[in-house]
Amino acid sequence: MSGLGAELTPVQFAAVASGYGDAGAIAALNEGQLAKRKTLVAMVGRDARGTEHAAAVAAAMDLLARAEKADPAAVDAVLAHPHVDSWAMACLHGLADLAGGRAPADLAATVGHLAAIATAAALAAGVAFDIEVPTRFGAVGVPGLGEAVGLGDGPARAVGDAGGARFEGAHGAVVRVDGPGWRPRRVVALAGGHALAIEDQDPYRDCYGYRPLPYLGEAEADHFAKLLHDAWLLIERDHPAHAVAMRAALRSVVPVSHDGMMVSSASRHAYGSIAMSVPDTAADVALLMIHEHMHAKLGGLLDLMDLHSGGGRASLYAPWRLDPRPVGALLQGVYAHAGVTDHWRRRRRAADGDTARAEAQFVYWGEMNRLAAHSLIHSGELTRAGEQFVTVLAGTLDGWATEEVYEPIAFHARLFVLAQTVRWRLLNWRPGDAEPGLLLDAVRAGRLTDRLTDRLTDWLGPSGEVPHAAPVRPVDAAGILGVLRPWLDGQVEPAEAGGPSPDDAGAMLLRHDPDGAERACLARLDRDGADVDAWLGLAIARAWIGHRERRPDPVAELLERRPDVARAAVLELQPANPRHAASELVAGLVSLPGGS
Repeated sequence: MSGLGAELTPVQFAAVASGYGDAGAIAALNEGQLAKRKTLVAMVGRDARGTEHAAAVAAAMDLLARAEKADPAAVDAVLAHPHVDSWAMACLHGLADLAGGRAPADLAATVGHLAAIATAAALAAGVAFDIEVPTRFGAVGVPGLGEAVGLGDGPARAVGDAGGARFEGAHGAVVRVDGPGWRPRRVVALAGGHALAIEDQDPYRDCYGYRPLPYLGEAEADHFAKLLHDAWLLIERDHPAHAVAMRAALRSVVPVSHDGMMVSSASRHAYGSIAMSVPDTAADVALLMIHEHMHAKLGGLLDLMDLHSGGGRASLYAPWRLDPRPVGALLQGVYAHAGVTDHWRRRRRAADGDTARAEAQFVYWGEMNRLAAHSLIHSGELTRAGEQFVTVLAGTLDGWATEEVYEPIAFHARLFVLAQTVRWRLLNWRPGDAEPGLLLDAVRAGRLTDRLTDRLTDWLGPSGEVPHAAPVRPVDAAGILGVLRPWLDGQVEPAEAGGPSPDDAGAMLLRHDPDGAERACLARLDRDGADVDAWLGLAIARAWIGHRERRPDPVAELLERRPDVARAAVLELQPANPRHAASELVAGLVSLPGGS
């Protein structure tokens, strides 16, 4: 939403683009979000005119105006509540449906929630009020304060006067704020004077893609509060730059259902809040908080300026996924995973951390993010501001890549990323009609006298064609990469021989036997040139052999850059050489001048 009035200075923009952002930069984002909320509330008032909901909306808008006149800052604090945004969007969609003759069944309760927002504003500003508010399952939620329960069905009245604030149910039930039937919003006091709310009450918190948990029991809430408290200590100790930004922006955390998985999310319609399952450790909570805060921060910036063009199809490489991504989604992923990279970067030096795993994860996420940033920069879909943003962020990532790491762990993590890249390109790229023949002709003629990477784009395109309907697949596919997962935990010492599949290529790579893995993968490809898992195993093996021999490997270079062409060439060879097509192509590449 452009035209919100708030602006970042060039220095503040660069600070956010670098992956952080000081208090001044976050204050500008907060200002933009407040302007957005005020605009959305005004739009609700506009769209409700002439409808059956006009009177209720007008009464709530009048109370908001009186509260704002009495104490503008207090009302601003209420409108800054994260889920005012998600409520307003639900209202606007519902009113649009009403105008089109398709009114949602709960529209009266949705629109009526503005009275609850106005009630919170009046309480904050010290203004007397008496207004009708809707109930949901016999409860009235007051944003940022809590909820009155046990009021029964039907609308209630919210009343505030010299005797305090109370909620009167349609059937005689009365709940006073801080009295029986009142459930205050749980707020967790954190180090440094910060506080976070556990948001398990707001009726419009279901905007994160995961089902929000109902109001937590006392034991559950205490457990989550302890995790948040301890996670914040880790963030302040290990991530002081992130702590500055989070202290200025983050107000609440929504616990969500996870079905046994650790999940988290941010929403473009709930700036200031994030959602997460309740993880097992404070370190996990800290990681999720940083990750989702990065998403939220970028969302706030995107409400102020365009960083990319709209409407582009999904064609870009996100190393943490198997499907192509549109530019906006990839930009969000790169920025958020910069926070993940930084988390592991800092955890490498933490006394209470798993140093080997942190080292592997730091290299893993850093390598993936640098690839994704490169994809963004060359997408042609960034605005000028977007190019500046990603260039600054790429500079941060490149700087981290120069930091000292334990080379064996880094080497194996990079091999893992290489294999993911090969897998993605095999799943999503298709060669041009002439490219497989060009490769075979060049190999047969022995024309590639220079390094393959130096010549590749002269005779093959720099990338394959992405079909318009590339399927989405789970990222944690089985196969060789599943076998090699210990590498991402920093477990890189040679494995012992044996196990259930000692002749499997993955097991050979775990034993540091790339030559054996190459033979196993070639045998599979000679049987089936379309075997994606064997191609990525071959890519790892050949890259390892090239590293060991300290010379360029044409097979590894081809598989890294254009595995789709290599696969298509083998499939073209197989009718004439059904038993050794893959071996024939590899032997031909290796025999070229400069080959292995």
